[in-house]
Amino acid sequence: MKTRAPRKAAHAKPHRAETAARAQAAAPAALFPSLARHETLEGLAYRDLRKAIMEGRLAPGERIVANAIATAAGVSRIPVMQALRRLESEGFVRITPHKDVVVMGLSAAEFRERFLMMAALEALCVREAKTRLSPALLTRLRALQKEMAAGRAAGDVARAVAADSEFHRLLWEASGLRQVVQTLQNVWDRGEYYRVIMHARRGGFARESLAEHEQILRALEDGDVDRAAHAIEHHRMQAMGRLAETT
Repeated sequence: MKTRAPRKAAHAKPHRAETAARAQAAAPAALFPSLARHETLEGLAYRDLRKAIMEGRLAPGERIVANAIATAAGVSRIPVMQALRRLESEGFVRITPHKDVVVMGLSAAEFRERFLMMAALEALCVREAKTRLSPALLTRLRALQKEMAAGRAAGDVARAVAADSEFHRLLWEASGLRQVVQTLQNVWDRGEYYRVIMHARRGGFARESLAEHEQILRALEDGDVDRAAHAIEHHRMQAMGRLAETT
């Protein structure tokens, strides 16, 4: 009598496939170590170009030659153009149909609109942050106010501007409004070049700006969120006037 060979379980192959799929899902870093550790070329190009525009190394009206940047960086033109398209969507550059890329400037009307938007959104953030104004946050804000003053006293505009940026960013983030924070950060970054120029032309970080920050901070320390919101709106409108006078 012939002995039948034992049948293989019908689910054996799917089981192996399932195991392999689980292993791939569980260990992406092991399968793709380079992707796990490094930014894409597009991401790197975007970050560096954005920083160059913010710092004024690529000034408003200046033409960006994608091929020249790609050659200098030792990469293909594709990730550079992808980065530039991303920057165009954020309003940092303009790309013509013939792929000519120019760093965008801001007209007087655009400046006004952006400052009005920032004033409204920053006031919203302060009001939304009412229950999140912890002693630790207020201590950090007070330290940044001292850092701005120290930067002004030392004639170090970049130091004072960096502390100013951090002061406002902390207030935005305390709101918990992620989309609003992202909008504010983008508008803020586009104005970085102009803020540095404005402070420099006034002989250093603006004394008036320090006084306005003090009013915001005192209102927050008193727990008066409405007063702080009005103070931040006033600060933004005054900053708009200072920028118009000096740029």
